[in-house]
Amino acid sequence: MAGKSGFQEEALPDKLNLKIWFRFLALAKGDIKHLIKAIVTSIFIAFIDSSLLPLFFAGAIDTASKLPLTSEAQFLDVLIHVKFLFGIQFDLNVLPFFLIMVGGILVRCVLIYINFYFSQIFAMKVVSTLRRTGFRKVQELSFSYFDRNSAGWLIARMQGDTSTIGDILSSDVTSFFWAIGNLIFSLISMYSVNFVYASIVLGALPLVAIMIPFFERTILLRHRIARNAHSHYVGFVAETISGAKTIKSLSLEEKSSAEAGDIIEDIRKKRVRALRVNAFFSPLLDLIASGLTALIVFLSLRNDLPEFFVITPAITVLFISFVSAIFQPLVSLSESFSEIMAAQAGAEKVAQLFDAEVKIVDSPEVIEKYGDIFNPRKENFVPFKGEVEFKDVSFHYDNNIEVIHPFNLKIPEGTNIAIVGETGSGKTTLANLLCRFYEPTGGEILIDNKPYREYGIPYLRSQIGYVQQTPHLFPLTIAENLRYGKENATKEEMEEACRKVGIHDFIASLPEGYDTHLGEGGGSLSQGQKQLICFARALLRDPSILILDEATSSVDTSTEAYLQKAIDELLKGRTSITIAHRLSTIVNSSLILFMENGSILEKGTHKELMAKKGHYYELYQSQFELLSIDMQMEVRNRENKD
Repeated sequence: MAGKSGFQEEALPDKLNLKIWFRFLALAKGDIKHLIKAIVTSIFIAFIDSSLLPLFFAGAIDTASKLPLTSEAQFLDVLIHVKFLFGIQFDLNVLPFFLIMVGGILVRCVLIYINFYFSQIFAMKVVSTLRRTGFRKVQELSFSYFDRNSAGWLIARMQGDTSTIGDILSSDVTSFFWAIGNLIFSLISMYSVNFVYASIVLGALPLVAIMIPFFERTILLRHRIARNAHSHYVGFVAETISGAKTIKSLSLEEKSSAEAGDIIEDIRKKRVRALRVNAFFSPLLDLIASGLTALIVFLSLRNDLPEFFVITPAITVLFISFVSAIFQPLVSLSESFSEIMAAQAGAEKVAQLFDAEVKIVDSPEVIEKYGDIFNPRKENFVPFKGEVEFKDVSFHYDNNIEVIHPFNLKIPEGTNIAIVGETGSGKTTLANLLCRFYEPTGGEILIDNKPYREYGIPYLRSQIGYVQQTPHLFPLTIAENLRYGKENATKEEMEEACRKVGIHDFIASLPEGYDTHLGEGGGSLSQGQKQLICFARALLRDPSILILDEATSSVDTSTEAYLQKAIDELLKGRTSITIAHRLSTIVNSSLILFMENGSILEKGTHKELMAKKGHYYELYQSQFELLSIDMQMEVRNRENKD
């Protein structure tokens, strides 16, 4: 069970790292035109909102307050005086004035549409580019990377963080330019109308500029703490569901419920703390705005002040609107900055993924001849004969603890060898080294008397078939799963492979046959049926070297006997390495290795090892006694085959 003590809240970065954001912008440079369009429209929207419409409205109000109208003809002849930017003034009749106002509103609506459309297009382009880049990088990374980083960590980077980066580089960037434009145009408009009142409004900006970032960061920190607590809860729930059987078998329901209650209460308290700051911030900002508005109204109504304080009612209304207009961009800027800072930690982790070292790479000469994993030159791939040699091979993981000691073994082509031993003896590590999922830290591996690095990764792996302990099928049709073994396999080839491993009749009995769609993890198929399909997939691949990594250990003993016939078909005519937990499956192997702590303790045929009465004999006898009478007879029959 997960305890609160094991949960660490994610820290926010202290400084803005512009290099990260420019790096991701550079990745989307081919689509930067969409962002530029969104930025330009944001600036025009700010101009219409902060200058054009307010100043025209002020002119209309001022004119209406001075000229009482008596007829429609007089109304159309009225001249509306507009004070525009930089001291520009002009008069307009009602009709052209009305057309300009309506035109401005319509243009604003069109610009908002264009702004939203291109900012979202750019966001999707950024996210798509980042995800493609990230997924390609994941395909390149060596297995050692996945030993250090969980699947959940990678999914968070490639899903959540890339989406957030797209939003930041589109919505927040355009919001930034809108806010800057709004602020600048509002200040220019204010000073174009009245210098004194503009200075009064401007005098309040330092206080707001200091207050807003302080509150925004406090709010951000508290919301981040609350979100992290919620993430802890989600992880706790997932762990509880996956461990439901353990909880029930140990009668831990009460303890689990109590722990869940503590976590939920912790979330509630942290959210209340965040909302408390939010609740205080908005009224405080309104208080400053209201105080500034009251000051403007108070000064405009006084008759005993110097002449430069005297303004018309229209200008009073205009400056009241400017108060909120000047605060809004500051709030928007602060929010954008806070969101960027909040997203920066995730952005830096995405950059770490992109920069992760690919430890297993081919030399330029090998790539030139055989291609890379994305562009294999299959025309140069020639089937291996299948001779394998481990020559003084040693290996350790990143912890520097050696798990394979100087290991020597020569496997002639077409030989079927089996490797047995306790968990941690190095069996699977040897298979991983042969597939070049890892590389030896000492010695070398030869295939057909040639160092296997000289074949290149795509060539080497195209010649090796690997059937794992847990069968993995994709949520596709049976035919599509089979074609992962051979991309252009015909229906006849698939049926032949399935017949050989004994799964064809079952598939043919399904309503949709080979076009039956499998659900997540293989749907309702049994473990044995899933494994048989994996065997057929390996057979279609027709590898020169075949690795079976405890391929029958996830099924019961009766299913194992059935699978053994399929395995015998797979092993025909090719070099194979069978890693076995159940020794009854490998009694007919050409050579059996008993490994312990990365070294070979015993080797020989089944009969030779049984005659020695050593480690293999003891392990075999202990397993054989647990088999049913029928299985014992089946094993004896296999032992007697010559």
